[in-house]
Amino acid sequence: MKWPLIGIHAVLTPDGRVLSYGSDRNGIQTGKFVYDIWDPLLGTGLASHNTLPNRTSVDVFCGAQLIVPGTGNVQLFGGDITSAAGQSTNNPNADTTLYRSLDDSLSKTGSMHRKRWYATATALANGEIYVQGGAGGKDLPEVRQRNGTYRLLTAANTSGVFEYYPRNFLAPDGQIFGFNNQVMYRIKTAGAGAFQRVGTFPGPNIGWTSSAVMIAPTKILQMGGGNLQAASSQAHVIDIAATVPKVEQVASMTYPRHWHNATVLADGRVLVSGGSQVANKAVNVGYTSELYSPELKRWTLAAKAQRMRLYHSTALLLPDATVLTMAGGAAGSAPVNNLDAEIYYPPYLFLPSGKRAPRPVIVSAPLNVQAGATISIGSPNAGSIKRVALVKTGSVTHSFDMDQRYIELPFTAVGQTLTAVLPQNKAHTPPGSYLLFVIDSLGTPSQADILRINPPPV
Repeated sequence: MKWPLIGIHAVLTPDGRVLSYGSDRNGIQTGKFVYDIWDPLLGTGLASHNTLPNRTSVDVFCGAQLIVPGTGNVQLFGGDITSAAGQSTNNPNADTTLYRSLDDSLSKTGSMHRKRWYATATALANGEIYVQGGAGGKDLPEVRQRNGTYRLLTAANTSGVFEYYPRNFLAPDGQIFGFNNQVMYRIKTAGAGAFQRVGTFPGPNIGWTSSAVMIAPTKILQMGGGNLQAASSQAHVIDIAATVPKVEQVASMTYPRHWHNATVLADGRVLVSGGSQVANKAVNVGYTSELYSPELKRWTLAAKAQRMRLYHSTALLLPDATVLTMAGGAAGSAPVNNLDAEIYYPPYLFLPSGKRAPRPVIVSAPLNVQAGATISIGSPNAGSIKRVALVKTGSVTHSFDMDQRYIELPFTAVGQTLTAVLPQNKAHTPPGSYLLFVIDSLGTPSQADILRINPPPV
């Protein structure tokens, strides 16, 4: 389907729509002029899009973005600088901008302590947002506090970490665990902060052309990347339950990939889509997707895409349990500029005959809860439900989803009511928006309800 711009950045908003931005309407690199909101409920035609002018004067291209915990808004951190001629210059800015889902507005909200271009943002358990790296901000990270001001972590020197889109995750103890290239580290975010190096990643599947996703509250799947002329196909699972992580090599992908996307699905499997053997070149393009099973620790081949999705491509799990894959391009050496998108329909939506599987239904679920809550889910299919899962809504750019994680919930079924219990460890479910799925005995997921886990009271 056609897309009004190249969606280099994509966020699933708490109302189930997709915010995207990163180029102008012609696919030229710059986030200064337009941004787009797509409503899947309105179909796939251009009438389902609301493409709006960016009136902030901020070029939001290649910044970071994250849903602000406890709200329906998306905070954008940093980005590029556009020249007087209207072209991005690949230089950082310190601006922060806010997208409001209530009225689809974009407004400038202030500045960070550091300029940041290619930074990463991570939700913390207390409702704050941790921001690290990016050109201009390699030396020190900072925290967006709940009142919207920024606190520089002057005792957490990250100069030894590659600054472009570090792969950061909230660890079970509430600290940040991260890695980039071969450096693995932990960050304390309270007060002035602290930096601790905790190991060396052992594989060739490293760098910002690789991809990573949290497949459980203590486990991260990392795959691809490495040598820019010959991508790795290797994959590892990093277990961050303890301070010092354990790294396990698992089965390799069939195809070596740079600039692919990893998207956790409703059933916990991971879809890897796009990429190519040579970074951002049409060499052994990964048209054929792959699925990773955390249970079996192996890959199977999946559907074939119609377009090559390389550098600047994105992928998001949608509430109907499909995956939106789009974009790629808007770079001088890009082999394609993709002003389009595709939708991947996972196998769990089909019967062995190829017909669409009947889906279980959620008829009631809470809209807002606190971490650790017990929730009631109404479903006429309650007796056939085998799994209940939360998938944090995605916020993706440059082959890394900054917000997605998968949590399976214990539950009981009585009549038409499922009673599920959220983890008592608040760091397992950092505040934000989650897709709530129920999955039946055939492995078919429901349409998701969107559940907001609120920050703790101030």
